Amino acid sequence: MKAVLLDADTLGQWQADQDIETNVNLLPLSECFEQLDIYGLTKPEQVIERCQDKEVIITNKVVIDRSLMQQLPQLKVIQLAATGMNNIDLIAAKEMGIQCFNVADYSTFAVAQLTLSFILNAANRTCEHHLLTKSGAWQQSRMFTLTNYPTMEVAGKNLLLIGYGNIGKKVEQLARAFDMKVQVANIPGRPFRENQIGLQESLPQADFVSLHCPLTDETKHLVNSDFLRQMKSTAHLINTARGPIIDETALAEALINRQIAGASLDVLSQEPPSPDNPLLQDKVPNIIITPHIAWASFEAKQRLIEGMVNNLKSLNNVD
Repeated sequence: MKAVLLDADTLGQWQADQDIETNVNLLPLSECFEQLDIYGLTKPEQVIERCQDKEVIITNKVVIDRSLMQQLPQLKVIQLAATGMNNIDLIAAKEMGIQCFNVADYSTFAVAQLTLSFILNAANRTCEHHLLTKSGAWQQSRMFTLTNYPTMEVAGKNLLLIGYGNIGKKVEQLARAFDMKVQVANIPGRPFRENQIGLQESLPQADFVSLHCPLTDETKHLVNSDFLRQMKSTAHLINTARGPIIDETALAEALINRQIAGASLDVLSQEPPSPDNPLLQDKVPNIIITPHIAWASFEAKQRLIEGMVNNLKSLNNVD
């Protein structure tokens, strides 16, 4: 079978023909096919040409829609180098008999780890204290310490999880190791489960609110002005899920008005973000934004490759 990987650069540093410790090794993926063409990135106008004679497309973010599939009659398989499949027209693929695969659970620990890092940074104000030292403030202190930013212990604090899949459960496990109290919120519009609590009841109690739900019609802008008004003024919001779950204008206003204490985000509504994103403006205080790195540990990337290989080796005619 002939295959194409359209956006290998989304995996970071990679090697197609050798195993280098600091790079993602694509050799096991190459060995699944008689031919695998690998491209760092692919522009929309390049997709047809690069996929023209391929039976398998491997992609992370390139959109594979009905129109594209109709122009590729030889296409048999689409493999996502990701868990989310929102960039594939799954209905069209099913109609055309094209098998679609993702890789679930490869980044669970990595995402949970960043979530806990955000919680601990909010508690210890690590970033702010580092900047004080870099600026020379500690060097000029009149005593051995510099406690310009108040810190706290997370033991006994209330963590509210919105979304309770593999990642949410792993976050709960790690948070309980720090003696945090954990609640799971019901997402409006969905049936209640035994371990869930309503948002109106849980938001006013939460010291940390962490988003781990998928982006759906129900969850888009779930975090809006009304949601933020229900949070404690000392509470922190964390998002390692999907950017559009948050109304970014509403969050910017809540931070500016000190309606909540802070926010830590690994995702935004547009990625890479526009310079005029309301959350990137200098006037917005107490916000930490990382560039969608939660999933991207070396170990998680290698599990992703292994998951894709397992999917592709299970196909007929693939050794």
